[in-house]
Amino acid sequence: MKYAILSDLHSHYKNTKKVLTHIQKVAPNAEIIGLGDLFECTIGKKKAKTIRNAKLKDAAIIDDKFMSLLTFPSIIGNQEERIALVTGDHRFLQYENALEIEHATLIHGHQIEWDKTFNPTFPPIETPLLFFGHSHEAAIYNNGKRQPVPYDIPLSVGYKRYQINVGPVVENKEWCLYDSHAMTVTFMQAQ
Repeated sequence: MKYAILSDLHSHYKNTKKVLTHIQKVAPNAEIIGLGDLFECTIGKKKAKTIRNAKLKDAAIIDDKFMSLLTFPSIIGNQEERIALVTGDHRFLQYENALEIEHATLIHGHQIEWDKTFNPTFPPIETPLLFFGHSHEAAIYNNGKRQPVPYDIPLSVGYKRYQINVGPVVENKEWCLYDSHAMTVTFMQAQ
């Protein structure tokens, strides 16, 4: 099966539309799955420690045009968690913390331990592949070492352990195509 995996939309309508259009062109039969941070919380981490019962319009960028694009399942990101915290709106907590698909675990990435230079220490998982977002930087890791990311070239991952950051929609219009039958990952970027 083919999966189109995207992350870090941050309420950006134009880039999300471009990525979804690109997915339809390149992999029309792929199942689309989001890795969280669909929405942009406009209240920062520091302020979020004390603010409660904020109005949704003051806490997040939510617009009907963007919402109409969200027709695919997703997992929760730190933006959704913060929106729920400051507003009390529990519909942002409807998403799971992780999903498992064929040979892969999907998380947002805020569950990963990041050092001061934003290098990850990955949590233990049972599947060979881990897909994540959060850091806004497309990357593939093998044995803890970051490998170069080529675009539009299927990378054979076999059943080896890889951690794959699919890259952000919001800044770079990036996403990944995962073929669980061929066991390949292709980094993609919409124009």
